[in-house]
Amino acid sequence: MSDIPSSSIKRRQFLSGLMKLLGLIGLAFLSVPFISSFSTNEIDEKQRSTSAWVIKYPVADLPLGKVTALNWSGGIVWVYARTEKNISLLKTEGSVLRDALSTQSDQPKQLRNNFRSENKKYFVFIPQENKRGCQVSLNDDTEGVLFTEPCFSAKYDASGRIFKNSGHKDQKNLAVPEHIVEDGILKVGVWMPKI
Repeated sequence: MSDIPSSSIKRRQFLSGLMKLLGLIGLAFLSVPFISSFSTNEIDEKQRSTSAWVIKYPVADLPLGKVTALNWSGGIVWVYARTEKNISLLKTEGSVLRDALSTQSDQPKQLRNNFRSENKKYFVFIPQENKRGCQVSLNDDTEGVLFTEPCFSAKYDASGRIFKNSGHKDQKNLAVPEHIVEDGILKVGVWMPKI
């Protein structure tokens, strides 16, 4: 049995200690963003009405059946002022829709309803489909189809829900950002869609 020189043992102990120290330093650097995500200061700042993350827009006088485009820090947001016909069609059974209950869609949980909006009069959404980011266009409302997109020919209703047998199999309902309507003012908030 050969003896290991004491200088070699000390060197191994030194290198082992150095590796542990470097590992701890690396772990500390990796944990900073994680720990800071629990801080509410940044979120509170974004939710304040003076923040660039929140836009305000008066919607009480929007023309029915038309789209209004808004610039937002999260991208372009469309606001569609629904007609009474749109609203009545949305109340019916969604058997022709791929994800009628919006369980696989990108939107706040509290907006998982037939209207997919905080106020049934206004549909607030990101006007891009999720597969290639193609922009949708507003069509004449025929048989409930209100929005279409050119890449995969997907068809959407007045809540941005995709119709069965249209578009690509991986396409989902149009994304809806966090928003509220208070006293005729639309406020689009901090939620970021995955497009």
